[in-house]
Amino acid sequence: MRSDDPALGGGGHEPVLAREVAEALRPFPGGIFVDATFGLGNHTAAVLDAVEGIERVVGIDRDGEILEEAGRRFARSAVPVDLVRGNFRDLRALLGPGAEGRVGGILFDLGIGSFQIDRPERGFSYRSEGALDMRMDRSGTRSAYDVVNGYSAEELARVIRRWGEERNAGAIARAIVRARRAAPIAGTRRLAEVVSSRLSARGRIKGLARVFQAIRIEVNEEIASLEEGLSQAVDVLAPGGHIAVIGYHSIEDRVVKQRFQEWARGCVCPPHLPVCRCGRAPALRLSSRRAIRPSEEEVARNPRARSARLRAAVRIAPEGREGRGNG
Repeated sequence: MRSDDPALGGGGHEPVLAREVAEALRPFPGGIFVDATFGLGNHTAAVLDAVEGIERVVGIDRDGEILEEAGRRFARSAVPVDLVRGNFRDLRALLGPGAEGRVGGILFDLGIGSFQIDRPERGFSYRSEGALDMRMDRSGTRSAYDVVNGYSAEELARVIRRWGEERNAGAIARAIVRARRAAPIAGTRRLAEVVSSRLSARGRIKGLARVFQAIRIEVNEEIASLEEGLSQAVDVLAPGGHIAVIGYHSIEDRVVKQRFQEWARGCVCPPHLPVCRCGRAPALRLSSRRAIRPSEEEVARNPRARSARLRAAVRIAPEGREGRGNG
């Protein structure tokens, strides 16, 4: 299957670390491939092109608009592609009965996609004018407008510091509260102006990116969703099944790294005990100790790949035996 076939996704954007993702999924043990952040299906198209043994694809995305377009692109796919709208924090329920133990591979490509960031009306970018929205699922009740205009200065500072790792969080939060007293901050450019007033000229672009990232993470509860989604993904994987996660900032990558390391550990008894009493066995085997980064050539072709980090692992069967899934 050609990944540049319009019926199989593509959408004009090269998927980040596509070759490395395919490598991380091989050998595929059979059964279902889950793309938990489907988007337009660019990664799925590349995976279907490069990985043998996939019997069915389940594509999950919070954005109903993007799934509509993706459905048209994959209507003629030789491998059945089922698209499901939802948050991957509910992965087990979204897959439905009968999927557990039949999933041979799961991919999470975190953050936001070009489909969203390139549409000013979605409000994700400080570079263009749009309503303060930032909801990945537009049926959600809380938007960036609510966070920016409804949170106290202390709450805003917490969000900007925690999810943006921005050292000027307190000053930026106070500037936002002062500005909204005159009139609510309703658009992305107005928010960018207020935030920029508390940033140095040298650090303005990175500071704006950090603040917009922080508000987006808060609106969509991205880190809580990631932790819950990863846990359920490990549960539904068949023995020998692969999990691959692409992160784009240190906060989400740290969560993935720590969870993978935790699940790759066996006994957690104190070292002075001569015999294991906890009975804990590792659930994962790490595919690589370090995160995989895009090559210089890929970054030159696709600058948005610059910050990407791929981490992958394999599900270990009970008693440490890896085997084929039930698919």
